[in-house]
Amino acid sequence: MAEITEQRLGFGFGLLGGLLFALGGLVSLLLGTADLILGRPIGALNAASEGVLLLVIGGLALLFSWLGHRSWTSRPITSGVLLVLVAVIGWVVVGIGSSLLGLIGSLFVFLAGVLYLLEPAQRAIRGAAHTP
Repeated sequence: MAEITEQRLGFGFGLLGGLLFALGGLVSLLLGTADLILGRPIGALNAASEGVLLLVIGGLALLFSWLGHRSWTSRPITSGVLLVLVAVIGWVVVGIGSSLLGLIGSLFVFLAGVLYLLEPAQRAIRGAAHTP
């Protein structure tokens, strides 16, 4: 059985978080459509704009997770920092209690970023401990 590294686990969490963001965006777009049908244009506009933002944030989370797993494997710090930033931006956009899927997605993307940052942090600590 293959050993699960921090980067592989971070990739999985990043994918899950990005997909949850995207699912939250789709649900928000559907709610906006229902609001529009029911004659509430302001509510429809709010839900549609939140849905588009969640889809964009989910796409960014998926992109940086994939880049960290494939293209940027030698630079996990870049992927980790960008994933943490995407998670924080997602949390700010979603707010508390607005979209449960977005909040859970933000949590998973944040954990993915932290997992990408663990290996470089361990190397830095080991390097600092060996210097006289």
